[in-house]
Amino acid sequence: MGQRLFADLSVSLLSLCVTLILLEIGFRLVSPQDPGFWDSQSIRRLIPTTPHFVENIPNGRADLTGVPVAINSYGLRGDEVTLPKPPRTFRIVAVGDSITFGYGIPVSDTFVKILERRLNERAHGEARYEVLNGATLGGALNDYYHFLSQKAAILQPDMILIGLCLNDILVYSESGSISEAGAEWGGQDWTLSRTLNSFLLRNSHLYMFHYARLKSFLYASGIFDINKVQGMNFLTMEAPSAYQEKAWESSLEMLSRIIAFCREHGYGIVVVVFPMQMQLSPAELQFYRNKYRLEIGNEVLSGEPQRRLQTFAEASGVTLVNLLPAYRAYNPEDLYLRNRMVLADPVHPSVKGNRIAADEIFRVLWGKLGRD
Repeated sequence: MGQRLFADLSVSLLSLCVTLILLEIGFRLVSPQDPGFWDSQSIRRLIPTTPHFVENIPNGRADLTGVPVAINSYGLRGDEVTLPKPPRTFRIVAVGDSITFGYGIPVSDTFVKILERRLNERAHGEARYEVLNGATLGGALNDYYHFLSQKAAILQPDMILIGLCLNDILVYSESGSISEAGAEWGGQDWTLSRTLNSFLLRNSHLYMFHYARLKSFLYASGIFDINKVQGMNFLTMEAPSAYQEKAWESSLEMLSRIIAFCREHGYGIVVVVFPMQMQLSPAELQFYRNKYRLEIGNEVLSGEPQRRLQTFAEASGVTLVNLLPAYRAYNPEDLYLRNRMVLADPVHPSVKGNRIAADEIFRVLWGKLGRD
């Protein structure tokens, strides 16, 4: 009986493997996928020494999410930079994570480059404005500080723009590393599954074709808990807790370090706060609750995290651009990244979302530059 069962299982497993191999061959012939679609290894790296800051790879190239990405020799997304800075040039260096980097969209459609065009259009040739993109995929406040300490003096900025998302609110150590000890939202370690996922995305056309729907199914079914996945940080939108307060204190301290650095070196500073999609309306919040089992309350709609950051900015004498009101004036479904492989993304702005962000930043910034 045992041998018969083993034989049947062996035949079934062999049949499954043969079927998957045939399907893989079929997809490669009929519907070949781009193996580099999700692969950022050629443009992004972690520094091997503690605290493992993330940085762009100089001169890196990739077709990430189907979009050409070029990193220049200074580790910035975009064209080369003229050094020393040309006369009558006002240079803004933007730091941030994948939002500021422009994940999923061409560099010309990022809010960084749209803002640069808006400023030069208004200047009418009286001055030249440059807005450089120093953001990194997966960056956080510690990485922004590291970038500025390494690159700001070289790039000669007049102003630093910090693109801040609510998932930047984390617990940071004194060395600048991110601590997850005690984090109620990040307790699951799926290193093996992430490694397997990366391998399959680079090597299986069949897996890549079904990846977006499989990922959506795993969250919707509860097999993967979106509330506890590393990197999915909704901490600021959860009910108040001791750990949340610790993250706020730590993050505002890190922001204070960045502000102090900028003032010490004579750089102006502006902080831009990007909202998450579930903050925009009750319908968007309910969508993520129903579709992905996101466990956050109605308090997310209050805009309290933005108000807390605004209070901090006013006390610090820093200009803050809160994009939540501007985004709420438009259809939320048009403002966030969507394509055949990204079925839902509550964080990364679409081309339209970047345009609206640039317009609002320009409105605030031009008044400040005009007064100065």
